[in-house]
Amino acid sequence: MAKITVIGSFVVDNVAKMDKFPQTGETVLGTSLEIFLGGKGANQCISVSRLGGDVEMIGMLGNDENGRIFRKLLADEGIAATHVFSCNRPTAVAHVQINAEGQNRICVIASANHEFGFEELDQIDGIIKATELVILQLEMRLDVTKEIIRRAHEYGVKILLNPAPAVKLENEILSLVDYITPNESELALLTGLPTETDEQVIIAANKLLTCGTKTVVVTLGGRGALVAAREGITFIPGYRVSVVDTVAAGDSFNGALAVALMEGKELCEAVRFANAMGALTVQKSGAIPSLHTRVQVDSFMQNNG
Repeated sequence: MAKITVIGSFVVDNVAKMDKFPQTGETVLGTSLEIFLGGKGANQCISVSRLGGDVEMIGMLGNDENGRIFRKLLADEGIAATHVFSCNRPTAVAHVQINAEGQNRICVIASANHEFGFEELDQIDGIIKATELVILQLEMRLDVTKEIIRRAHEYGVKILLNPAPAVKLENEILSLVDYITPNESELALLTGLPTETDEQVIIAANKLLTCGTKTVVVTLGGRGALVAAREGITFIPGYRVSVVDTVAAGDSFNGALAVALMEGKELCEAVRFANAMGALTVQKSGAIPSLHTRVQVDSFMQNNG
């Protein structure tokens, strides 16, 4: 049984690049259009796998060509996918806009991802019981995701929640989560507090701790990450790199964090490792094509202090 189980989304990304994002009512000319496989769940799972983690993927695909392409990808990556289900709705797609600075705006059409329901959850109950860490996001049905959190906690399984796309969560759910990994905007939505300065980020992260979450890791882009735990607050600096495309940077970070934690690394060391994976990811275009291997991450860390 896999040590890490990712329960989450599959999305085909339609990526349009442009010099600047259009304003309301404005049309701009783009520079390119590319299609990549992605989705937060798939990205995080493949990140774990390429870093040497023992991982299984669980989710829902459409019974269509995109679904078949995803299944081939999982097989090629050597990822267990016995519990990747199929339905008659299309595999999810996303419209991704990327500007000249590499920043992105994303709209996801959930489709098949939201067909994963309680019937499928009951079928994977034994998988949840037997794993050591469950990675979750919020691209599947929220009611199902909350029930997964409840069951994993009941079974004594560690939970890593990447709260994206962000929604307000009840304290009852937050108190069951071992690791939560919002970025600044997601942290603001979760807490209802501003996160424009480092001091505000600290206050908001501490609020999540008071809600019961055991560890908060706030991703800060190129600046690195903030770790908030009962022991205190620690800033882990990032790496200076040239940004090409920020799509999947957060997903690669979460996958790397999970691998490092399951290897027994101390929390701050695990976050440094995750920062390195994220720094490599933003230097390549696309979601899954930008996910690096363990050898590449280790080499990058050795060469960058």
